[in-house]
Order: sequence, then structure tokens, then C-alpha cells
Amino acid sequence: MANVSLSLAQRVVLLLSGAVKGVALYPESHPAILHPLQELAGIFGTLLAERDEVRFGVVDGVLFFEQHLFFTPSAAVEELTELLVRKGVESVTVAPGLVADELRQFVALLSRRQLGGGELAQALLRERVAHITLLLVDRDRVREDEEVYDDGELKPQATYRQALTVVGGIFREIESGRIPNSDKLRAVVDQVAELTIKDPATLIGLAMIKDYDNYTFYHSVNVGVLAMALGSALGVRGEELQELGMAGFLHDVGKTRVEKTILNKPGRLSSDEYEEMMLHSENGARIIGEMEGISPRVGQAVLGHHIRFDRTGYPPWARTLPFDRFCDIIAVADCYDAITTLRVYKSPLNPKEAVELLRGLAGWHLDSALVEKFMEMMGRYPVGTLVRLDTNEIAVVWRPDPHGGERPTVKIVMDGAGKMVEPPLVRDLGREAERSEIVAVVDPLLKLLDVSKYLE
Repeated sequence: MANVSLSLAQRVVLLLSGAVKGVALYPESHPAILHPLQELAGIFGTLLAERDEVRFGVVDGVLFFEQHLFFTPSAAVEELTELLVRKGVESVTVAPGLVADELRQFVALLSRRQLGGGELAQALLRERVAHITLLLVDRDRVREDEEVYDDGELKPQATYRQALTVVGGIFREIESGRIPNSDKLRAVVDQVAELTIKDPATLIGLAMIKDYDNYTFYHSVNVGVLAMALGSALGVRGEELQELGMAGFLHDVGKTRVEKTILNKPGRLSSDEYEEMMLHSENGARIIGEMEGISPRVGQAVLGHHIRFDRTGYPPWARTLPFDRFCDIIAVADCYDAITTLRVYKSPLNPKEAVELLRGLAGWHLDSALVEKFMEMMGRYPVGTLVRLDTNEIAVVWRPDPHGGERPTVKIVMDGAGKMVEPPLVRDLGREAERSEIVAVVDPLLKLLDVSKYLE
């Protein structure tokens, strides 16, 4: 049995890293996902024809594939190493009999941000991935710190992940026919409200994190974050800000009552399917009404988040109800996050294009004053926009220009020659002696870049 060549090991790592990254950007049926998976399946098939197993993983912080250790890692090696460490995976064993669908499921599950350790292993079993097994890191040997506070200060990333966990748990309980307790939700909303006052830019950056396979959870949390940031910019404080955040987190909870085939349908909905989808607002309000400890104002905002500013939206029977500004704030946040997220039936807009589209919806679909305040909050180049500088460098906008101008703080991710910059270089364009100019907005899909990676 011949050893695996270094070039083949490098190819597998490149394909696997690219496939995992691509799943966050594209539907699984997209060629950018299918082609690397097909090549990977062919490589593993060839290797397993002459050996009992193929192993790769991380040992002492170094990625290995069979006998090869990658001491001088490329970007793909670093990304795969970081991913496996974050997931608590020590090694992956691939056995003969592997089929392409198992490989696809493995990549899809590996890409899910909230899935790690034992949950990842259980998910593989649940999806009947029989020929890929994981050896997990012994958590007693590592420091597992997901506390949301550090020396008394809230950690934005940990708080965001906590919100995802809580909101995901609530949705799953409701799908199982249970009405969940609201205590954990209230606690995490309090934390997000605190961060919204102190550091809105960081939270807005985190709200650019997307997950194709967990769209509903990420979208719900992102809408809550964006709604609270907009509310804070408008001067909303205290209990009102918390109620606004809760309404954002729960605005789509009624979709737990919608058939999954309708929610995930790639094409246009039929009239009957659209009628069912439109029920999610009132179903959401009804569910919230059964949850203890949640203000009726939250349910009212959820009921009206598709009612539109000119009150021509749905549900039709509720158009004359006295909705307050909360439903209009949720509508702005909902629209922005939806149009900046890849869906099976549409490509995403970049943040700059998205705020311009919101302006076109102002006055009838959305409240004009709220849209203008949202655009002011986001800046001329919103956080998460991928831009090209006059130096030909590619950068992700990390913080808006505090003066409302066109010189944000960015992270340089590609140099002028097109080479990845690792780690990214943070530059405040407004404070440089020789100031660089932004000359264009770049489509991250064309560069195969997951912008959210640079905002965590």
C-alpha cells in the first residue's frame, strides 16, 4: 500500500476547506459545492480501495492528513484546523463504503456554526453517515469557556452565540408542541440590550453572520440585534429596548407552524402556499400570547411586522389596528437581513446595495424616517461590505466611519496582487497619513469569501 502523496493530501485539504466554506455561501446544489464534493468523493474512493481507512485531524494544534503534518499552513489548512479545533474534533476517520451523499452531509453538518462535539457526532448518526466517524477532544483536557462575561464585561461574540442557542431552543420546543419558558430569552435580551448601548458597531457586524442551513435561527437573532441597534439610535432605552429585542428575536416564531416544504421551497409559492405562509404573523402572535412573562406589546409587533407602513400588508384583518412603531422598526430590520442573506431562490445584496433598496421601499413598505435613521446608523459603507481600495487591496468594512463619511475602518483580506492576508490587517482609513480611497464594492461570492468570518 503506497503512502498518500503530499500533493494529494494538500488537494484534499483545499477541497474540504473550500466545500465547508462554500456551504455557508451557496445552496448545496450550487456547482461551487458540487464540484469539490465530487472530486473529494473520487479521491476518497481511490484511497479507500487500497486501505482500511483514511484519517485526518489535529494533533498539538497541527493539521494532519494520513502521514503528512502541515507545519507551514496555507489559508485552507489554517481554516480547516481552526474549524476542527472549534468543533472539538481530534480526528476524522473515513472508512471504505463511503458514498457521495455521506460526504455531502458531513460537509453540511461541519459547516453549521452551532454544531460541535457530541452534537456533531450525534447528527452524523442521525443522518446515517455510517462511514465517517469522529474522535472528539476530551473536554477535561481543554478550557471550554463560553461565559458571556469577561472581568465583568460582556463578550459580544459569546453573547451572540448564546442568543442563537436560546432562540433555536425556543423554536425547537414550539415545533415539538411545547410552550417554552421565557426566562432564558429575557436574560439574553438584557445582555444584548446592554451591548447595544455600549458597542452597537460590533453587534451590527455580528448580525452579518449568516448560516444557510439554520436560516430561521440566524435571521431571527439578526433581526433582534438590528432592531435593538435602530431602537437605540432612536433613543429607545430600558424595558422598551428589551421588548423591541424580544419582538425581533420572536418575529418569525409563527413559521414553526408552516410546512417545511413551503419554507424551503426553491421556487415561487403557489397561492395556497402563500396563504399559509402569511399566517405566520398571527400564529406567532398567538404563540407569544401563550408564553408567560412576555409583554402584549411584543405579540402586537410580531403580528404587525408584515403590515407595511401604508398598512396594506398582512394579515388583512389587522390593517386598522393601532400598531405602534415597534412593528415598523422590526420591518426595517427584517427586510435588511433578508435581502443580505443568500436564499435558495435568490442571491444576496451586499450591505451598501441593501440600504439603497430600503430607501426605494421607504414611504409605502417601510417608514421613511426609520429608513433614513437606519442608513445613518449603518454609514455610507455598512459593516460587512466588501470593498476594493485604490491600492487594489480587498477589504471588509469592519467599523463605519464615525463621522458619516466614506472612510470606515476595514480589514484588509487580500493584498494588491490577490493574495490572502493572514491574519487580516486592520486599517482606519480616516486616520491614515496617506489615505486610501474606496473605489468599488466587490461581490464576496466572486471572491469565494465568507465576509462574516472577519466580523466575529
